[in-house]
Amino acid sequence: MAPRLQLEKAAWRWAETVRPEEVSQEHIETAYRIWLEPCIRGVCRRNCKGNPNCLVGIGEHIWLGEIDENSFHNIDDPNCERRKKNSFVGLTNLGATCYVNTFLQVWFLNLELRQALYLCPSTCSDYVLGDGIQEEKDYEPQTICEHLQYLFALLQNSNRRYIDPSGFVKALGLDTGQQQDAQEFSKLFMSLLEDTLSKQKNPDVRNIVQQQFCGEYAYVTVCNQCGRESKLLPQTVNGLYLGIFEGRKIRRRQSLFL
Repeated sequence: MAPRLQLEKAAWRWAETVRPEEVSQEHIETAYRIWLEPCIRGVCRRNCKGNPNCLVGIGEHIWLGEIDENSFHNIDDPNCERRKKNSFVGLTNLGATCYVNTFLQVWFLNLELRQALYLCPSTCSDYVLGDGIQEEKDYEPQTICEHLQYLFALLQNSNRRYIDPSGFVKALGLDTGQQQDAQEFSKLFMSLLEDTLSKQKNPDVRNIVQQQFCGEYAYVTVCNQCGRESKLLPQTVNGLYLGIFEGRKIRRRQSLFL
């Protein structure tokens, strides 16, 4: 039996032996648990139904302002989950998705990419009822681009300290319990995003991946005698593969590569 039901049964146990004409004020106060001590925050999650003196969580929807109260049903102190002013929003690790969260934060901080994604039109439409009347419904991202839009909007505007990227991870079909190669994930996702955005009419959106994440390099051979250069045709790349050794910084390895 659930604890609340056990408490309910115990409070009314006297009714099995006490006749109606013998019911006293003490019996009534026992039945309605008037003398129970107030609940302690951390032990009771919020305003429990088993104790009329429980004040945990009362009025918290006023403290939280625009934050949805339903989002905090498993939090001891919802006010602690509010994002501090001028601080960043985090992402929940769903198991082995730290590599995904890392790239999401990196991409979010790329302002050009973020602004380009915000310009993408949504494929979401309203429910249409009879007589052509439209009914509004909760927004649900459909495409990979929309999932990224949605996450970026939450990272920018959410009042929470962290948000849940489950929709994005599920849309990609990723196994949250298996660690993936971060570099491979970034490369494959950028290829997918580039293909998705290639259908956009706005050139600022259509070419954003090439502009922000692609480059060209060519192998050049220089003659030590005359200084003449001979180079192969430039190749398009979406990343540099640098070997990092002990005592070598990334910028140093980059300069050696170039």
